[in-house]
Amino acid sequence: MLAFKILFAFLYDLLLLCAVWFVSAIPFVLWQGSEFQQKPLVLLSFQLYILAITYIYLSYFWVNSGQTPGLRTWKLRLVRNDDYLLTRQNAHLRFITACLFFSVGWITLFIPSKRQTLQDLLAGTKIVSIKESQ
Repeated sequence: MLAFKILFAFLYDLLLLCAVWFVSAIPFVLWQGSEFQQKPLVLLSFQLYILAITYIYLSYFWVNSGQTPGLRTWKLRLVRNDDYLLTRQNAHLRFITACLFFSVGWITLFIPSKRQTLQDLLAGTKIVSIKESQ
């Protein structure tokens, strides 16, 4: 059950992140023009810009409360293995491993013995259920 809650929280956050990407792309497109896809270096800089926006968005929630809007909705919290909030270093490591192992990382969530994504295992973090009274 926890694995499906984590997956649904991810999908919820992805939906919100799409809105953030859309809004954050507007200034870039206005600055570069609609033909920026034709220029490889500009396209690469746009992709790095979107990646940076994604990191800022996610790490803000991870470090400050341990709950992105999706995790909050599904009553989950991202914590270190010692049950404290993530440090900036944990957030860096989790984000980098999530980017590198995105498609493979989710497979480990459905292994009964661990119930953690690969990025959580590598970063020393975990997603836990919280009680409604918190």
